[in-house]
Amino acid sequence: MNLKRIAALALCLTLVFSVTGTALADDTADNGGAQAPAVSTDYMEQMVQAAMCGNTAAGTAAQDARNAKIDALGLDYPKVSYEDLYLLAKVMTWEAGSNWLPDTWKLCVGEVVLNRVASPEFPDTIYDVVYQKGQYSGSGGSRFARTQPDERDVRLALRLLEGERYMNNPAVVFQAQFRQGSGVFLAFHDYRSGTEYFCLSAHPELYYT
Repeated sequence: MNLKRIAALALCLTLVFSVTGTALADDTADNGGAQAPAVSTDYMEQMVQAAMCGNTAAGTAAQDARNAKIDALGLDYPKVSYEDLYLLAKVMTWEAGSNWLPDTWKLCVGEVVLNRVASPEFPDTIYDVVYQKGQYSGSGGSRFARTQPDERDVRLALRLLEGERYMNNPAVVFQAQFRQGSGVFLAFHDYRSGTEYFCLSAHPELYYT
């Protein structure tokens, strides 16, 4: 087992105690007898760290505490689902996990997932999109189940879930090493990974109203 994997496992164990235990207990401040979320706690960072090792208990606890903090303080922040963050990052690692690939390539992989969620042609959640039969190769297998997203992919996935887009075209709903749909919108080439095509729906008229 390499040092990076050992460090990741140690992080997971730390999160089990810090997020689900004392961190949540210490996150309230006495406000005239009422309990209010502590302003300084960065729950999103806790979600990121949990996603890096697939710690669902810690990630969900951080998600719930973050949502409560947003509501209590009236913050204008998007509420991000831990499951969405983890699964989107996992797909990005699975489909474009090589560390030499550019961020733009990885962002496009994640953007296709989110375009599908918003599309009338595909399921309405990240989970259902990823596990739709015949779509993401290997998503139902044991290797995909064991895949853990790295920090880079988690942070890129978060950028997408918070609204960032690179292609900025909702009709781009295909990503593969072959052309499909009504045409190629964008392509990346790498001499080790080959060419990846990001293609438009066969019914682009559905996306422009």
